Amino acid sequence: MASAQQLLQSQRDVLLEWLSPNPSPLLRWLCDDKVLSRAQYLSLLERQPANAVAATLEVVCGSEASSLGFLTVLGKVQDYYCAQLQAWVQQNCPEEPLGRVSNEAAAPVKVEEKRKSKKNLSKLFRSKSKEFAVTQDIKENQTHPLRNVKSPNLRVPISTHKNTLLSQTERMICYSEGGGEVSNSRSHIEIRYTDLFVTEDESMESSQHEYFNAMTRRARIYAHQHCHQIRPQHLLVPQEASKRPPKRIKVKGIAGIGKSVAVQRLMYEWALGKNLREFTCVFGLRFRELNLIDAPLSLLELLGTRFQYLRDVLPALLESPGSLLFILDGLDEFKYQLKWDGADKDISIDTKVPVSELMVSLIKGSLLPESSVILTTRPSTDAPKRFFQRCCVVLGFEEEQVKEYASKFYSDPQVAEKVYNYIAMNDSLFVLSFIPLYCYIICTALSEFFSANEREGDQGRSLEVNPPRTVSEVYSCYLVTAIKHHALKGKADRTTPKSEVLSLAKGQLIALGRLAYENLLKGNILFEQKDLEQFGLHPQDINSTFLCQVLVVIEEEKTEMFSFFHLTVQEYLAALYCATNLSKQEDILQALNFWCFGDLPSPSSYPPLISHSQQLNHKDTNKDTKLQKSLQMFTRFFMGVIRTRLEGQLQGLVQDPVLQGGQDFPVQLGLWFQDQFRGRKMSNEIALNLLHCLMELHMQEATSRAAPEIQRLHLFKMKLSVVDCAALHYVLQFSPHTLKELNLGYSNIGNRGLSRLGPILHRCESLYLRYNCLDKSAAILESAILKSKDCQVKKL
Repeated sequence: MASAQQLLQSQRDVLLEWLSPNPSPLLRWLCDDKVLSRAQYLSLLERQPANAVAATLEVVCGSEASSLGFLTVLGKVQDYYCAQLQAWVQQNCPEEPLGRVSNEAAAPVKVEEKRKSKKNLSKLFRSKSKEFAVTQDIKENQTHPLRNVKSPNLRVPISTHKNTLLSQTERMICYSEGGGEVSNSRSHIEIRYTDLFVTEDESMESSQHEYFNAMTRRARIYAHQHCHQIRPQHLLVPQEASKRPPKRIKVKGIAGIGKSVAVQRLMYEWALGKNLREFTCVFGLRFRELNLIDAPLSLLELLGTRFQYLRDVLPALLESPGSLLFILDGLDEFKYQLKWDGADKDISIDTKVPVSELMVSLIKGSLLPESSVILTTRPSTDAPKRFFQRCCVVLGFEEEQVKEYASKFYSDPQVAEKVYNYIAMNDSLFVLSFIPLYCYIICTALSEFFSANEREGDQGRSLEVNPPRTVSEVYSCYLVTAIKHHALKGKADRTTPKSEVLSLAKGQLIALGRLAYENLLKGNILFEQKDLEQFGLHPQDINSTFLCQVLVVIEEEKTEMFSFFHLTVQEYLAALYCATNLSKQEDILQALNFWCFGDLPSPSSYPPLISHSQQLNHKDTNKDTKLQKSLQMFTRFFMGVIRTRLEGQLQGLVQDPVLQGGQDFPVQLGLWFQDQFRGRKMSNEIALNLLHCLMELHMQEATSRAAPEIQRLHLFKMKLSVVDCAALHYVLQFSPHTLKELNLGYSNIGNRGLSRLGPILHRCESLYLRYNCLDKSAAILESAILKSKDCQVKKL
């Protein structure tokens, strides 16, 4: 009888033909069975499918043991492949040895004591309490991936479903590729995916912009560290209290935090047969797709339309709902109103109802209560917690994951290390980097400034001299980089002046900015083709221009929809549009009154760009308040872009950096801020946002006029980040007066936040620092402040 090596060598060509269409299951199972090393596995994923299979066969034919291991794995994954291969396997592959099957229950996630990290993140939020740790992963069940499908009639359709899911989920979207046929060898999910921090959700009412809300939540968790870390594959692990797996799970997180990628990874792992083995079938539905459904339909019709290859077996599948998992992604993108408090309707799988009622019934459990449902949503569009057995919040990356992400983003490890070190040393960038999409934006922006190999003739002007510092500068660099690389191929290179780059893309930038701004006021994040065309944008040009870096194309069965790939990109482009289209100082000040406080002059004297807001019902005070709070990040961007205009850095978009109207504009802005702090009653949240606006503006002429008007700051229980502390320090350093009161109690500023505030604390008459997770080093700093000869502190 021929050896396994001889068999594989003789059958190499037919195996290559059968396995090349879908090598992922084979490669992953070979890696998990130790036939391939992890390094070999990742290297093979970077190759074209046929080349990966050919290289795999060459590796396993190197020894008899590897060849036997290959044949054993091939027997496990045969159902992913064609009938000819399955017949070949039955004839040639050995039966799986006994004792290989592991039926151990998944270990619960536990918290254990571990040594305190001295890295940057622990410096931000230091505590004496115990840290979170996952002590044990779920053990993989190394049985055949499709053998839990009991009915032979289901095996082929489920195999088709898994192969389809693999093709849809094995690649991560990399916006730098521009869509279409462009490929990135590092875009495979096994290579690019970086673990996220997911924890149990705590109720916390807040009306802040969702980014700031996430930062304060993260600050509290790192300060107290009394939570569990839950990896996405643990979402359905039995809970300690009930000992039963939850049936309804809600996963909440801000835009770009990684919710969709996490559930993409879950579906990928199920399709490979590596996770969620208890489910016969997993259905992934996106709410942005469901927006296209206008007529009433049943669940049977919905699933039959979305998964046509399962249509004939859906009735059989739905007879056992306990073996089904529904993943509903992006509730915040659903255009229909969901009525959570309505009476439960008695509907079945073939009852026709509006799609909104269908989703509510599925989530609440009045339809298929035995099935499992995972729902993802943003905090701004929430679902009541009472309908869920587990509620989780995604907090993005930890420090190690930021470092890992940078190492995966850049092919050169030296560049990756330079970029990570720069991020870690810059408080603003470091706090932003825990959001995966911010990490992408930051890494893209910094790629222009850190190069391992300076081009010839460019050694004299190293790009490491002046990398971006503020958030506005990061987005500006990102935009210019995107335009250079994707819009101006052959017209611009790394040395092309910024003004020339902006001039060449001026038309598209203005159109994009207007689209972003007008829809920001309306709260719109999704656009149809006619919406783009209304603003002079042509969808067919997206892949060939820098629009591929800004807009996401969402292709559905009959309709194409578009969105900015991150909310802050829309906010930045809106700010850029406003800063370049408002030329009169008076118009800018009136616009700030509206954006920050909701104040409007009479309709006859509306400034440019504000007249569009007449569509809003300004008699609705609650709606106005919500709008102003949603514009916080936009106003910060606007101040940053105004500074770049005044400094002449927007040449190419504007002819004259000087704004029309009397006095020097930084002085005028300073007087405007002075008036707000002096005479306007405002919440502490709005006051803090104005401090951030001054920091983004970063002009002493303005800040020195506003700072003396700040006599008291009561930020009790506001959960301040290090960036908030930096804004406080930046503004208050320009005040010549003593601050009567600075209340930072329960703000979780930590040692690093206190250090940022250190130079101005001696000028506070009453200083409240209780419950801020401070340790001995903070006490030393406080002692030094009190001993200072200039100390004005009377109450601490």
